[in-house]
Amino acid sequence: MSRRKPLPRVAVVLRGAGEDHVSAVFRKAAERALAAVAAQAPDASAFSAPFTAGYVAGYARQEGLRHGVDAETGSGQMRRLVAALADGAVPALADGLKALQFQRRAQGVSSRSHLQAGDMMADAGYLVGQLEALCGTVRLLALALHDEPGPAALYLTACDHAADRLQTHQPTASLRFTEDERTILRAAFSA
Repeated sequence: MSRRKPLPRVAVVLRGAGEDHVSAVFRKAAERALAAVAAQAPDASAFSAPFTAGYVAGYARQEGLRHGVDAETGSGQMRRLVAALADGAVPALADGLKALQFQRRAQGVSSRSHLQAGDMMADAGYLVGQLEALCGTVRLLALALHDEPGPAALYLTACDHAADRLQTHQPTASLRFTEDERTILRAAFSA
């Protein structure tokens, strides 16, 4: 077993001419999120699902956090991120992204995000997208869209498996969904 210290991952964000740092980060986050969606949902029919729109927004939000920019803080940051996503998305997904509405989560709800999507399925996708970007897996969207997640318990188990994979590398991180987040996913999949 190698005991060498792992090399730090350096995040580089190239700016275009006249582009500020936040816009450059959102552009890069949008490119990564749309690539993840294209890898899991190659047919355009899946793009109209609210779950997919929420997923891509959550994935992009987590990618932005890697570069130190949180779309949930500041006035209009989430709208800027969603606009960057809609600019690069296929028309069916762009329509779903433009329809997303975010508001603050209820007080006392334990979640890794402070905002929630107005639509229940979009909110579930938002949480799953963040988890998948954080864990580096590429299967949860495809499972929800194509393989029919079945009972919510089976889908939550798949999410736990994704979180556990990274848990072994970061033992102090708490990556599994909280009980409140699990309730959101159960309600979305039972509706």
